[in-house]
Amino acid sequence: MPGSINSRRTNGRRFARDWRRRKRRLGSIKPIRSRVSPAISIPTDTAAHDWFSKQARDHNLRWLLAHADNGVIWGKLRKRTLHLSCEAFDLKGLTLDWATLQQARLFGLAGELRVWQGPTGWQARLRRDNAGVSVKCLDEQHLLWGTRIGQSNDDFSEMIEGAQGIIHTPPITVAPSDKLRAALLVRHYLREDGAGIARIVDSRLVKLQAPEVK
Repeated sequence: MPGSINSRRTNGRRFARDWRRRKRRLGSIKPIRSRVSPAISIPTDTAAHDWFSKQARDHNLRWLLAHADNGVIWGKLRKRTLHLSCEAFDLKGLTLDWATLQQARLFGLAGELRVWQGPTGWQARLRRDNAGVSVKCLDEQHLLWGTRIGQSNDDFSEMIEGAQGIIHTPPITVAPSDKLRAALLVRHYLREDGAGIARIVDSRLVKLQAPEVK
């Protein structure tokens, strides 16, 4: 049937175009030294904001991405203080609190502190690069929602997507567009199996990238 053939051809061209775009967002495989510390339990008698601020300072981690029951919280370390998007805007009661937090990642060029709810309470695990054993890794750019900018405050901006107005508030002030978006740089860590096939065994966030103005 001509319609089905044309549809398959169109889908094939779209797949090839999307794959080429994906390849352009992938870096090359490279060696790096990296170390993963054993998971630790987090004492929740300290306020979540204070605990995350201290960890960001201690481990030189610049950004926070946290998922809570009622939304997404972005953060950025500036002048030894972790500034939060939920404090820059009135986000319908959204706060960084142990009671409503689901998971979080503090990250930067040095490494990533991943936080999650375990069977016995809150857990954290630190991965630090440029230390430890030699591994192979691959960086990938993940584009974020947002083709236009809304209000800005304290270096956070409303990134708005589509007619429905999907909004999140990362610490970015450069306006995005359909072709130029903000992105997260993600690092995948690889390990070869017995057959010599490299597989992703771990991934972490590296940095938040503002839209590249050309």
